[in-house]
Amino acid sequence: MKTIGSFMSALSAVFLGAADACASLSDGRLSSVTSLIDTSQNQAFESQPPAQGLLTADLEPVHSFKLASVQFITGGGNLTFNTPEFPDTSTDNCKRFGYTLTSCSAGNPALFCPYNDKYFKECCDSRYQYDKKDCAYPSTVSGDSCGGKFMCYCDRSLYPAESCAEPMVPSSDVCVESGKKYYSGCVCPANYTESCTEANTEGRGTGCTFNGETKYTGCQCKAGYNLTCDELGPVTPGDYCLSGGVKYYNSCKTCENKCTLDECPAGVNCTLEDCSGKYCAVGCAVGSYDLDNYWCGGALRCWVKP
Repeated sequence: MKTIGSFMSALSAVFLGAADACASLSDGRLSSVTSLIDTSQNQAFESQPPAQGLLTADLEPVHSFKLASVQFITGGGNLTFNTPEFPDTSTDNCKRFGYTLTSCSAGNPALFCPYNDKYFKECCDSRYQYDKKDCAYPSTVSGDSCGGKFMCYCDRSLYPAESCAEPMVPSSDVCVESGKKYYSGCVCPANYTESCTEANTEGRGTGCTFNGETKYTGCQCKAGYNLTCDELGPVTPGDYCLSGGVKYYNSCKTCENKCTLDECPAGVNCTLEDCSGKYCAVGCAVGSYDLDNYWCGGALRCWVKP
């Protein structure tokens, strides 16, 4: 109980001291009354030395206090900060530096505005999409550019062929552009090696002409040159086709033509050569004898025996 009583006495002293301090200030005198130093919302009070004469019998000197004022924003209270507004100038900046396009009716956009990538300067053909270093042989890099990019294409003067008519085939020198192949030319297949220029010969099948020369896969004799004439020989020995080392003729002899007599002489035995219709003297008839003068004209002459 003594403690409670002492606390109440001290509190009374505080209010009395505060009243005295106010009176002193009104009289123009600076009192040593404790002033409130508001250091933070967490430290509400700061003590000062006790006022003179402010003592009690039961307590130590009573310190002077001053209340701090703290305001809380609650309920509908609003705290407003002044935030500056920054207008969007990217569109004006793009247009000022020449980036005025927003779409392309044909081609692809190029050279985008660094302030706003919705704006760009050029519409480029879709073929302009390569850096110079990326265009390798045998492709050709274009002399002009668009949007900093180049075309990389096959020079049609060097690679004019897209396909070849049979029996020709594309050359091995090829250039590829956008997935399509272009060739330096058309050549004959490797198995077309025969020229077939010998007498009475011709090429087998369809020929292939390259650099003005026509070649074939093989040669054969012209029609009709298919006789070997082994029995009686050819009608014209110099008219033949040589194939595989064998001479082929278009006409063979059907008659030896060894008989020359149109009729059989008297006293002579003859044979008739059917194919020529002529007679050959083979000896003297019965009752005749050989004059044996083959040396004189070479003909058989017979005399009838007396």
